[in-house]
Amino acid sequence: MAYDKEILSATLRELEMERAERERELSERRTEVYGQVPRIRAIDEELRRAAAGVVRAALESGDDPTVAVARLRDRNLALQKERETLLVQNGFAPDYLSLRPSCPVCADLGYIGTHPCECLKARYARKLTERLSTILPVADQNFESFRFDYYSEKPDARMGISPRENIEYNFDECSEYARHFTSHAGNLLLYGSAGLGKTFLSTCIAKTVSERGFSVAYDTAINILGHFETEKFGGADAAGAMRQIRKYQDADLLIIDDLGAELTTAFTTSALYSLLNHRLMVRRAMIINTNLVPGELEKRYSPAIASRILGEFSQLRFFGEDIRLIKRHRGGH
Repeated sequence: MAYDKEILSATLRELEMERAERERELSERRTEVYGQVPRIRAIDEELRRAAAGVVRAALESGDDPTVAVARLRDRNLALQKERETLLVQNGFAPDYLSLRPSCPVCADLGYIGTHPCECLKARYARKLTERLSTILPVADQNFESFRFDYYSEKPDARMGISPRENIEYNFDECSEYARHFTSHAGNLLLYGSAGLGKTFLSTCIAKTVSERGFSVAYDTAINILGHFETEKFGGADAAGAMRQIRKYQDADLLIIDDLGAELTTAFTTSALYSLLNHRLMVRRAMIINTNLVPGELEKRYSPAIASRILGEFSQLRFFGEDIRLIKRHRGGH
């Protein structure tokens, strides 16, 4: 899994701020308790001093520290029991002076040794989805809200099946792809006329994949290739363009929307080939949405690009009536 450094850093900062807030609250609870029960302050001070003092004394005298450690353990247990009893007697919970992390596994550090804790993964996934929601309507466009009633059940004479049967198959393929996505999942080519659900299903995939903690870069071909041009030829935000290009290269899943709508030049063709080839070489998954049929890819781009897309992507064809026109006819319902 490729972590987005910006989102991961933000997640770790959030954990750090929450730890600091809990420590502040614990300090306030200590002040409250110490004011009411001075003996508890004395116990805490003795507990802090005891460990280092007893072991150091044993080592300095040359004695076996095992006996000293055993005495220390017994004394500490007695002090902790007295402390707990005093808290309860004065109306406090037994753990009132304990730090209460939201994750007892990693104590809100986010890592167990060098491995990310499940709590960090869950927070990271939420932030991924939150960021995705700023560019895609994931709240409205998800697998649960997909409607099949926009697709005709009348068989298409050329295809041999109805648009409804076709979209049900495409829906199942996209749903399975999203649910079982891995860092090295395969690639999908969604093609067909405009308004048939390609972008909708891509958004569904993006939402599900990001919720599972995988990074998703979703953009139009126009914007993606525009960033390559800005980085190559210079511009007001060449550094920002380079950051975007890295996301396109490194995200666990790259979704290129509306391929074919961009102005095709020798440079954009070269940039597209470079991006596709890089991700194929490192086995990072891609989804391409296009109104172009497979036979048009070589004419529009190059044999090398067409070969990579047609040879490395599973193809899902979309056909039927434009859903947007159907919605307009039905009054938006």
